[in-house]
Amino acid sequence: MAEGARIRDAVPDDLDAVEALEDRVFTSDELSRRSLRYYLGARTAHFLVLEQEGAIIGDAIVAFRRGSRAARLYSVAVHPDHAGHGHGRRLLAASEAAAIARGATLLRLEVRADNAPAIALYRADRYREFGRYEDYYEDGTAALRFEKALAAAPQESA
Repeated sequence: MAEGARIRDAVPDDLDAVEALEDRVFTSDELSRRSLRYYLGARTAHFLVLEQEGAIIGDAIVAFRRGSRAARLYSVAVHPDHAGHGHGRRLLAASEAAAIARGATLLRLEVRADNAPAIALYRADRYREFGRYEDYYEDGTAALRFEKALAAAPQESA
């Protein structure tokens, strides 16, 4: 892990930086500025950013649905110049913690079938592949569906 990188909640002032990150990381299906603005203020989402030396180098969005114990990892991104330093794993762990804090017992996600590094990360972190959506992304690429049962934080005894 690179020194000085920290994960924090996203704030509206992060909009320009997360939009630039989306454009840099994703070649298709990137979130629009409007969508990013929505998630920054949505009560049904937890938006995290990974910041290093004042620059946002990663982000993650976890979405929640009322009445559901399953949360969805809607998006996770790490700037390519900062890949390979454990940042994706840290964002994934922070996303799981955010889901647990909201009472979720399951975290689900979709990932491009051709995104080998992300698939390897999810499998190494005990995510289970449970489905596939053909022609899911704008360019026709399939999505693999993964899920992980989340362990609640241990309760302190009185």
